[in-house]
Parts: sequence; C-alpha cells; structure tokens
Amino acid sequence: MKKQRRSDRLDEPLLPEGDWYDYGHDSLWIVGHTAARFPYGPPRSEMEASLERESHGARWARAKAILRIALASRIPGARIEIGRVARVGQGLSRDVFAADVEVSPDPVALSGPYAVLLPTPGADERVSERAEREARLLHRLAELSLPLRVPRVLGVWPDDEGRLALVRQYLPGVELDPRAGRQPFVRPWEVVGQLAAAVHSLDVGALAGLLPGHETRTAHAEEALLVFENLDAPEARAGLAWARDHLPPAVPSVLLHGDLLGQNILLAPGAPPGLVDWEYARRGDPAYDLAVVTRGVRRPFQIDRGMDRLLEAHARFGGCAVEAGHVHVFELSMLAGWYRDSLQATDGEPPQHSLDRLRALLRRLHA
Repeated sequence: MKKQRRSDRLDEPLLPEGDWYDYGHDSLWIVGHTAARFPYGPPRSEMEASLERESHGARWARAKAILRIALASRIPGARIEIGRVARVGQGLSRDVFAADVEVSPDPVALSGPYAVLLPTPGADERVSERAEREARLLHRLAELSLPLRVPRVLGVWPDDEGRLALVRQYLPGVELDPRAGRQPFVRPWEVVGQLAAAVHSLDVGALAGLLPGHETRTAHAEEALLVFENLDAPEARAGLAWARDHLPPAVPSVLLHGDLLGQNILLAPGAPPGLVDWEYARRGDPAYDLAVVTRGVRRPFQIDRGMDRLLEAHARFGGCAVEAGHVHVFELSMLAGWYRDSLQATDGEPPQHSLDRLRALLRRLHA
C-alpha cells in the first residue's frame, strides 16, 4: 500500500498513547519522573503545535489554521483550544472538517463544535463566490424565525491558495437516510417535504439581492433545458420535446436550497430538522429542489408512490403548488446532463448507462 504523505492527510494524527498528567489548562505526556517523583514530559499544547507545523500543507492543518483565525477575529486575545480536526464530509467542491473548540473568556458563547468547509484542490473557480454568498444568506436566515435549524456562520477566510473557506457552527444530528424504513419512526419523504416547503415559503424578495437565479419558474426550467443542446440521441430529442410540453407556469420564483440530499439534512431528538450546505441556494422553480431528491428513479425513497407522497407532504406543510410534471422536467434535464458529461469523460459511468436512465424515465412518462 502506498504510504500517505503528510500533506495528503485528511485527519489530524492522534497524539501518542501513554500516561498523561493534567495540570491547569494543559497536560503532560509523561516520559519519566524526577527523583522527587514529579512527572515530566512535553506539554500537549506544544506537541499539537509541533505537529501542526510539521504538517503544514495537510488539509486538516489548513482547516485548523483557518478556524483559529476565524475565532480570534471575534474575541482578540482570548485563549482558543481546538480539539482534533477530522474530515466529516465530502462534496463536489468542498471538504468538511470539524473540531470542538473551547474559548476563554467567552462572552458571546463561541465555544462548541465548528465546521470548516475547505475548497477541494479541483474546485471550480466560482467556489469562493458561492462561499461568500452562502455566508451572507446564513447571516440573514439566522435573523428569521424558522421551523428548521440552520448553522450559525462566522464568515469566510482564504486558504493557502487564496480561495475562500466557510467557517460555521457544526450542527448536531444524524444524516437523513432517504430510503424508507432505514431509520425507525422516520418517513423521509415527510422530512424532505417539510423542509422544502419551509424554504420555498420564505420571502424571496427580502433575499433577492443575495441570490442568483431567475425571476420566474418558467425561466428556470428553460435554462435547465439548455443541457439538451447538441445531444443527438433520439432519447434526448424526445426528452426535450416532453419537457417543453410540461413547463412550469411563469409565476414568481421561490428560494431554493439547491441540494436537498440526505447528507445535508440532520435529525436530532426533540429538535427541528437541520439543513446545512446552502452553497447552491438560488431563486427558481421549487420543482428543482424536489427533482434533486427524486432523480428520475422509478420508486423515490424506495417505496410505491414516492413522488406523490413527497408532493403531498410539500403541499401539506404549506409549500407552493408543484405538479409531478414540473419535477419530471428537471429530472429529464438532470439525466441529460449526466449523459452529456459521460460523453466527455474518460472514466466514470459509460454513456450508455446514462442514456438507459433517460430512456427508462421517458418510457414511464409516456405510459
């Protein structure tokens, strides 16, 4: 097995095992005792600082340095203790690193768990723009009374390459499993429907200056259909024709989360569901948020009538009117995009697999 380089490490290495002696705000790794039986050895704080210096360039070390800068900017001169940093999530453009933090003095209650969303090496050039926009949106959402939990955000700070990393509170909870029956007493379509309805019901006018997107739901769908351009497969032509016949109405757009996958929905006993990763929030058609969940599969949530149950929950919790046909428009564009990407990729899923998915969805729609 190839040995992992220091700069490639994703989790902060563990300190050596052995006997530790606590004193004050620090502790000693006991390597011996004096003649008077007093323990001696390197302090934990010095060992952690040395490890961080030696691991300069490692992604966990970058995240830890950014977290320390973010907290110090809030309370200059405070003593900041950051626990072990570990990668707890991975997305298309960012890795999520988390650590527990203790701040003293702490007049504004900064102590607790935090997440640093660090751009990946291959992230696109707009990752910093999205991080800034997400931070502004989370600041605004924190001012509202919501039926869901959103993380408190500290702000954005540059990494070693000048790209912006988002620093926010780490929300407690267990990720939602979208497969029915996998989590006791949880109906995933109900959770998703409730969260989607809450997001779509927010006053998008008050947030318009913070978000990209479209003025109407029709405009959003028409942009999504641009993915069909230059796709000559009969399935692509048929998908485009069906979608054009089922466009959503030209009514004002709503706030979209943009990525309502189970990994971004956190469940905790006695608390409302939490919703994180607002990187792709925008204004558009609510059907798009639901299509991200259903993804054109025959049985969303692995149950019969999965789509219908999701739409019923969305409406029952106060979401705006969404028809199944509107969701299918975005499912078709999503599958067409996967097919287009597979034609251009040298690895990954073969184009025929993506085309088979598109064909299967069309067969169900025409049936």
